Amino acid sequence: MGLPQGLGLFEICRSLAGQPKARLSSMKENNLLVRADTRLLAKRFSNTRKPRPERANQWWGIDMTKVMTRDGWAYVVLVLHWYSKKVVGHYCGEQSKSWHWLAALNKAVMRQFPEGIREMETELNLMSDNGSQPTSGSFMETCAGLGIKQAFTAYNNPKGNADTERMMRTLKEELCWLREWQSATELKTALDRFVEDFNDGYLHSALGYKTPNAFEKEHFENRQATLNLAA
Repeated sequence: MGLPQGLGLFEICRSLAGQPKARLSSMKENNLLVRADTRLLAKRFSNTRKPRPERANQWWGIDMTKVMTRDGWAYVVLVLHWYSKKVVGHYCGEQSKSWHWLAALNKAVMRQFPEGIREMETELNLMSDNGSQPTSGSFMETCAGLGIKQAFTAYNNPKGNADTERMMRTLKEELCWLREWQSATELKTALDRFVEDFNDGYLHSALGYKTPNAFEKEHFENRQATLNLAA
């Protein structure tokens, strides 16, 4: 079925209105379909599995979510300790730029390494997505300066940061979605309290129904006992 001769584009489209099969056939015959450009297809493969931490302060994850308040969006950044499921750092405010992510990371470093991160005994890895904040020059330079090795989720592997994303879901279900918030400041106050209560009182099946703080304390006590026996 060729296109009617002597008709403009508008008349042609109108003449084929209500005839999707005829319209498609006509476009094929007259080479009017958009050709697939295989050069634009990104080749994304992931042969690696999600890392599984074997000890404390080996793998952390960082992620961000946003919550609507009456004053506008509030942005929440969490740093999760994968081994103990402990929220080691967090930020909440009206913006989500690189230095806000660094504020959450700095809080995590200060909490876990009060005597200085240079004293860490094993390499610390930080998993994130490929967003603009964790891939920014300032964020990457800070991580390198602290001796933190960054890792990024594969494009076709959303489970790469699953532990942190699952924590985000818990945060939404048990805090953010339970009520309306007036402002980011109000949410921040509640978030500070939630994080402390979570670390002290949330029982995890993956931790043998222990809280993050209790599990971490037991881990370090067992480690110290092992070192004492070896001495």
